[in-house]
Amino acid sequence: MSINQFEVKIHKMGSGFYQCKFFDPKTSTRIRKRFPSLKDARVFKKSLETQVLSKGENVFSDLRISQAMQNFIERFPGTKVRKRPSYFKSFIDTFGIYKVVELSQTDLRQWLLDTKSKGDLSDKTLNNIRSQFFGFFQYLIEEDYLTKNPIQGIRFNRNAPPKRSRVVLSIGEVREILENSKTFSSETLYPYLSCVAHTGARKEEITSLHRKDVDFETGLIHLRKTKNGKERFVRISPILEKVLRDHLASHNHHMLFTTFGHDNNSSSDGDLSKLMKKFKEFFPMVKNEWGSHALRHSFAYNFLKKGGKMYQLQAILGHSSINVTVDLYGQLEAQDIECPSPYEP
Repeated sequence: MSINQFEVKIHKMGSGFYQCKFFDPKTSTRIRKRFPSLKDARVFKKSLETQVLSKGENVFSDLRISQAMQNFIERFPGTKVRKRPSYFKSFIDTFGIYKVVELSQTDLRQWLLDTKSKGDLSDKTLNNIRSQFFGFFQYLIEEDYLTKNPIQGIRFNRNAPPKRSRVVLSIGEVREILENSKTFSSETLYPYLSCVAHTGARKEEITSLHRKDVDFETGLIHLRKTKNGKERFVRISPILEKVLRDHLASHNHHMLFTTFGHDNNSSSDGDLSKLMKKFKEFFPMVKNEWGSHALRHSFAYNFLKKGGKMYQLQAILGHSSINVTVDLYGQLEAQDIECPSPYEP
């Protein structure tokens, strides 16, 4: 039977139910489904005939998203579909059990919006997540499981303003924060803020560090839990070395930070937020909206101001490409030109 000849027939049963009858185009097997009303049967008939016309015989495929993803990764081991591990896991947890032909654009859009809400993400980040899965759906089209890429029509504002204002602190302001945190919480907040300030690493990269990740012999910190899943090393500065040696000597736990680390023997990440909030209440600043990420931005700005190169900053911060670094910090670098006007002597 050709796809164009596919038809769902309806007839009323003696029990009062309505039966839809059709042949699977792939196997020629007769399939019957019962419905309590004629309306339900007609809705099913229209939906299935439309799907078969648009997607072909693979409408009847039992292939699940989880298996299709495994096939895709095995065929294309260099794919970037796992570039952001947390979103990849969320995608599989949400859709893994779906049949490939069941996953709709509406489902994907809702998942992206839920992801945005849970992670407080920007539209730019959502577009990046969307791109992460684009190739997977193109593969399903090439394998004739789909006729259209369901994620292709989903777009978010690429030029949306940042979700939160970027706070950049001067060297003096960062030093002030570190000195105050030493007074406020020398055993917990001070070593944490020192790590972020002196490495430019993300909050999650620092709070997930283990004792073994700090190597004083080589002078390197091994960052394993990164945003893009790629491990990297950052240099331990002389000031940070003293802070870390003192901190590690204060406990024998395998996590570097025992108060808000990421394992079963430590408190939740919310404890860090509460501690930061209380600290800023005790030591308010003009730029009091600063946070862990502001120290990362400040590291980048002050690194460039000191004469550091953009490609060096990319490696230190762990950006996937130099373009990301330039997009984020190229403007900051331009702001530091003492006299940008070409008409001034």
